[in-house]
Amino acid sequence: MRFPSLVALVSLASCAFAQDTSIADVVTAFNNADVPNAFGIQFNPTALLQVTFTRNGAPTTFSSGTNVPRDVGASDPGPYVIATVDPDGGQFGHVRHFLAGNYQLNTATNDLTNTSQAITAWFQPTPGAGNPAHRYVFWAFKQSPNFNEQRLVNAQTYIGNWNLSSFASQTGLGDPVAASFMLVRQ
Repeated sequence: MRFPSLVALVSLASCAFAQDTSIADVVTAFNNADVPNAFGIQFNPTALLQVTFTRNGAPTTFSSGTNVPRDVGASDPGPYVIATVDPDGGQFGHVRHFLAGNYQLNTATNDLTNTSQAITAWFQPTPGAGNPAHRYVFWAFKQSPNFNEQRLVNAQTYIGNWNLSSFASQTGLGDPVAASFMLVRQ
């Protein structure tokens, strides 16, 4: 499966906008894929994350959800940090496929749009031929006040062997507010 570009549109949506119909099933999917343990991250989000790619000229949308109370959702305008990581990188460890801050929420549309250049530009999923499917996890964090001053990662920083939980801790991001993941195989 090829995803030539990441649309600069990521949505934090309440349950009504999610593709999934059962929060329990989404949480089960995350746990069955061992996503929280693979990252060493507490995963108690407060919103759903929907990601849209352009694939062969057409939008491809998938979503995964979390247990979001109906009176709590993505009403905070941000900013947010979005990180995409493959925890199945083998000898490369966890591979950072995307990292950007300054995502702002349009509360009328529930769309997050980026207002600055990505720290790590989108790196297309490329699991090796014959390998099992890789988990590509999209994490949304409430951006810490000093995030833009962080110097742990820049455009030249190696994308492999990346520890998201350590990065989140060192940059004051805390726990993610939402996440989604997809499986990709060659």
